[in-house]
Amino acid sequence: MILRDWGANVAHAQGSDGLSGLSAKQLSELSFIITDYNLGNGVDGITLALGLRAQAPSARVLVLSGSFHAPASQAAASAGFEFLRKPARAELILAWLERS
Repeated sequence: MILRDWGANVAHAQGSDGLSGLSAKQLSELSFIITDYNLGNGVDGITLALGLRAQAPSARVLVLSGSFHAPASQAAASAGFEFLRKPARAELILAWLERS
């Protein structure tokens, strides 16, 4: 809801399987990728975002996690992605979107 209110055209998927409905053109036009770290289906959000970035190299990536353990934030940093701990406040997500 926050993203649509901000004016974004949102593609939402439950894990990597949900992305199969997006065309190569749609994937290449991604500007932002926001993913949870723990997707619960064997593939983590970092792996998913790396795959998407191969098709949309200029897309900025934000990884969210409710985990208090370091692996999620360390994995995001190692991949060059930004990280927010959940629950992430709307104003923090909007500030991330508006940063150039």
